[in-house]
Amino acid sequence: MPKVTVLMPVFNGETYLRGAIESILGQTFSDYEFLIVDDGSTDKSLEIIASYEDPRIRLHANGSNRGTVHALNTGLELAKGEYIARMDCDDISLPHRLEQQVRFMDAHPHIGVCGSGMRHIKGDKLRNFRYQPTSDQELKITLLFNTCFFHPTVIMKKTVLNGALYPDNLIYTQDYNLWTHLAVKTDFANLRQSLLYFREHPAQISHRKAVLQKSNARLIRKLYLQSIVDDFNDEELEIHHQIAETRTGLDLEKTKKWLEHLVDINRQKRVFSPEVFLKEMSRKWWHCCKKNTQYGKETLDIYRSSYLHLHYRPEKLKYLKFYSRSLVRHRNKKSD
Repeated sequence: MPKVTVLMPVFNGETYLRGAIESILGQTFSDYEFLIVDDGSTDKSLEIIASYEDPRIRLHANGSNRGTVHALNTGLELAKGEYIARMDCDDISLPHRLEQQVRFMDAHPHIGVCGSGMRHIKGDKLRNFRYQPTSDQELKITLLFNTCFFHPTVIMKKTVLNGALYPDNLIYTQDYNLWTHLAVKTDFANLRQSLLYFREHPAQISHRKAVLQKSNARLIRKLYLQSIVDDFNDEELEIHHQIAETRTGLDLEKTKKWLEHLVDINRQKRVFSPEVFLKEMSRKWWHCCKKNTQYGKETLDIYRSSYLHLHYRPEKLKYLKFYSRSLVRHRNKKSD
């Protein structure tokens, strides 16, 4: 039995497929099977996959296009590995990815799901480095607003899934939905370093299906929020969604009130560590205010009016930019 199953669904992925396949075949860790589920491709994807004679590649071809969720669930059912590592057909895994993630998982048997940081590729250029929080508590708090993993960076224990599959009723957010279900079953972690290059291009689901993706994320977010807050009204839920979607034009007074309310509720119920939860809500408060400097000095004043600003310290340069932007926009408002 292989230690790892690398699971990669493919549908008409010929443009970037070779790069994705070769990034897995070039891994420094070798005890894996590379399970590729082709979901009825009509381009040259199957031909490209067949051109590789590496015995670690195991191809399963669906007769027709059944969708990403079906392809992923087929892969979960066919996987033989102790761990299942996700991969997408337009991304690139760095050579030490599997080695580092397997070493971490073996050393931390209580962890059921582990992701990593990543960098974006747009065209031929590497762009910004992105990472998620790293500790179990931080990640499960993050789920109150959005997914806590970059999906194609994830490795997970097959036993933790225990037959669980990606839900097929909330497509394009199936990973977010799965993490909210697994959150009560196992511990989470992220490695801080970048182990994957994530490719941005117009054909991505996040571009093509953005409206449905956002709608389904809102449904998942509401359900998970109910694990903390027993009762909330429609206005409060809308504020929560807007915070999660990092909106400009936020009503910062209502945002402050809601985040402080969440802190109070968690302090009473102790679903999460009160200290960690306070820090994460304070981090969220900072990002909301940083995104809404259009109010000028009012943004600065309201940011400082909440005790939350005392519990998260942004990088000095970022704070100076926030401060100067707020003042510049304040002067511009006065001169209009």
